[in-house]
Amino acid sequence: MLGVVLLVAVVSGVVVSALVSSLGPGSAVGAKVHDGLAEVRASAGGDAPVGRDDGLIPEGALLTVNADHPAMTGLEPRLRAALRAATNDAALEGQPLYVTTGWRSERYQAQLFEEARARYGSEEIARQFVAPPELSTHLTGKAVDVGPLDAQLWLMEHGAAYGLCQTYANERWHFELAAEPGGSCPEMLPDASHLGR
Repeated sequence: MLGVVLLVAVVSGVVVSALVSSLGPGSAVGAKVHDGLAEVRASAGGDAPVGRDDGLIPEGALLTVNADHPAMTGLEPRLRAALRAATNDAALEGQPLYVTTGWRSERYQAQLFEEARARYGSEEIARQFVAPPELSTHLTGKAVDVGPLDAQLWLMEHGAAYGLCQTYANERWHFELAAEPGGSCPEMLPDASHLGR
């Protein structure tokens, strides 16, 4: 009798799920799932979970660019200064601006990319939402993601005054120092899959 089992595992903080055909012990499908989980574990840095030192900001944390946190201290100094100025001016208008992610370690970026591959089922689709480590501007401290939504909208409207530009059309939260302050932002890429093209 052929059955189907949904396998869900947490590997170094990465939730991995797969439909497994239960063909009996040692089946080829079961072996592929086991090998895939091992690959995700290895790419996510073994058994050590990604944490603060990797730039992880806990979900729901309200950090500003001034925070003493690796996600902020790892930012390129000019980006951090521009974001500080924007944060201060937004606050004068009553708009808080928080950083939801900034600098990331290579293993953190690799984990995010592997999570996206698992979620979307292909590398091609995953790259639309998460850059692989070798292309991510978060690794070099040249990108920040901001929130909440009102802060994103504020920065979309006022960011060019600080040189801060939304760089991907599908990510209203992602900003980079991509222009001279007061200049014009370059045309946005449709998504992260267009990096390096």
